[in-house]
Amino acid sequence: MANTNSDLFFSVIIPLYNKSEFITRAIDSVLKQSYANFEIVIVDDGSLDDGALQVENLTNELIHLVKQENQGVSKARNIGVEKSKYEYVVFLDADDTWEFSFLEKLKDLIVLFPDAGIYGINNNFHYENNEIRYKNFDCIFDGNENGIIKDYFEVFSKLGKSPFSNSSCCFPKSIFNAIGGYKIGVKITEDSDLWCRIALKHKVAFHIKPLANYYLEIPNNTRSLIEYKDFQVSITLQELLRLRNVPSKFIKSVKKLIAFQQLSLVKRAILTGNPAFAIKKLFDCRLFFEYPIKSLFLFFLAIVPFKIFNFLRMSYKNKL
Repeated sequence: MANTNSDLFFSVIIPLYNKSEFITRAIDSVLKQSYANFEIVIVDDGSLDDGALQVENLTNELIHLVKQENQGVSKARNIGVEKSKYEYVVFLDADDTWEFSFLEKLKDLIVLFPDAGIYGINNNFHYENNEIRYKNFDCIFDGNENGIIKDYFEVFSKLGKSPFSNSSCCFPKSIFNAIGGYKIGVKITEDSDLWCRIALKHKVAFHIKPLANYYLEIPNNTRSLIEYKDFQVSITLQELLRLRNVPSKFIKSVKKLIAFQQLSLVKRAILTGNPAFAIKKLFDCRLFFEYPIKSLFLFFLAIVPFKIFNFLRMSYKNKL
């Protein structure tokens, strides 16, 4: 094992809820890391399957299992941090995995940028048809693999997603606790809400090579959730703007990210058959100001009868 003499240790937090078919795969990817200074804290959030039993059967001294009644993933993650021993907390969803050198590269990132508040690593995205994609960030740091993202909100809105996921980011525990952790009871965008609150106050360090594996089309993930209300990240950022708690250098990009999140909500409403909600949201002139073409396109989709739209969407999908 490499770097075992380092004094930098990680607490790996894995929330577990009805993911028995994936949990041992996730744990195995941690135990096989090239960097060996870590503990694994698994928080079973009242699972109805045998996932917790599988964890108990592993009998590894690095693994600590915490059980709670079902209170949601945000509470599970926060409890995991509360029960953790080390200063750097890393999150891994129970249905995702890491590549062999993930923690080693994360350690290198912390050594390079010790004053950052978020340490993120690029993802591989695994699709249902076994296709694997990742975003190429080779140009982001002038040829370097590591760097500080100057404006996280601008990058988020341009990409249409955060450059890292819940399964590929790390926080100093002191900063995580000071910011309040994940907001309890939030089902959608609880992750980006946390990242944005930290990014407003602290640097975001990033490694461009994809060393985490994010699996899409997994049952019980947030992509299947439907809520017809503003995403938490939009609510948080709008309130911080109102209170003038957004640094002036980020105001423009924060407003753009809010508009992007609103458009994402509109798109989700259209795809799930609620055009009335989508049209109502599209009357917010800020969306047209930031994304005029996308807003007009979504407005068109919202007024097209859903059956026709769904037929066209499925026809296009079948041609791919």
